[in-house]
Amino acid sequence: MKESIEINSDNKETLHTLEQTGSYLFHGSASGDLEILEPRQSTHIPDLNKLEESILDGKPAISATPYSDIAIFRSIINNKNINFSHTSGFGSNNGELDFRVSSEEVLEKAKNIIGYVYVFDKKDFEPYNRDGKVTEKSMEWRAYKSVKPIEKIEVNFNDLPEKSQINIG
Repeated sequence: MKESIEINSDNKETLHTLEQTGSYLFHGSASGDLEILEPRQSTHIPDLNKLEESILDGKPAISATPYSDIAIFRSIINNKNINFSHTSGFGSNNGELDFRVSSEEVLEKAKNIIGYVYVFDKKDFEPYNRDGKVTEKSMEWRAYKSVKPIEKIEVNFNDLPEKSQINIG
């Protein structure tokens, strides 16, 4: 990874500063040892009342987002870190990001977790949306070939979005 990004003592602030440039995308992961990310097959649960019924979501890709808070959330709240049955997600409500977890227990478990946000050059990705309506503000961007991150930034529970943005239940 290049050393071109200045990291300050507040990793969340660093990520927000990078986000504001509009030049970077972010990928949250429980793994801190990724040198190159490879395309993987994404799945989607079309009906949240039927969590066991997932479908393939596009062709294999690396997913990233222009919103650093989403990457922070995904780096900590995921099936590798939260090793009991739960659900989580994120979206936009009236132009504001919102997040959800299935129980308070998920957030309690997250208090002791370290995650990693990988930073990418936006030019290596293209916007993605299941309905095909993509814009520069699309929440998800995808790369269909291997991509090397510019930087890796460690995050923890204190870097999660404001608790008022996380819905429980």
